[in-house]
Amino acid sequence: MKNLPLLIGTLLGTLILVVGLAFFFSRPEPAKVVDTGLVIGVDRPAKGPENAKVTVVEFSDFQCPSCRAAQPLVEQIIAKYPNDVRFIYRHYPLPTIHKNAEYAAQAAEAARSFDKFWELHDLLFAEQPTWSELDGDERTAKFDEYLQKLGIDKSQFVLRMESKEVKDAMTTDVADGTRAGVNGTPTFFVNGQLTSAPQLLQTVESALSAN
Repeated sequence: MKNLPLLIGTLLGTLILVVGLAFFFSRPEPAKVVDTGLVIGVDRPAKGPENAKVTVVEFSDFQCPSCRAAQPLVEQIIAKYPNDVRFIYRHYPLPTIHKNAEYAAQAAEAARSFDKFWELHDLLFAEQPTWSELDGDERTAKFDEYLQKLGIDKSQFVLRMESKEVKDAMTTDVADGTRAGVNGTPTFFVNGQLTSAPQLLQTVESALSAN
């Protein structure tokens, strides 16, 4: 039993090391905060007052099921805090996994010229299972239905959709999102703080209480 103290000391040392490592790796990561100007961008689709206490920016993909699932929460926040929250939408299509994402983003961006962005935004998410897997003429026909429903002139819309301004806006959104650390959708920023969808309401309300 001469080695008992040594054995006990070794066991205690190991226990302390394990507890220490567990504590270190269990500590929450500090919230990532990025430049608000970068994520807000310039002249992007928005709801809510410009002088709102809290600005929520979403980088989103119209073909992404998770983005569709997050929309009721976004609408809930906008409805609950109409005077205190500004919501900004930015495009982040993922064409490698969502074949119609860029097409839908271009269509929504083009709809801004007809003051119909939010109407098409809502329609695309509502109809996501319908248009997501269409190709060629079938996809064109389905989007023509949406244009007719929203009262948008097709010929003018096509010109706008293929315009340099629309394509540049999408390119800028994706570039800004990548610089801000976006690597999937939906990605939210609350006053510049990177926020997951499950934490969105809590983060917004914490930011409001801090102002």
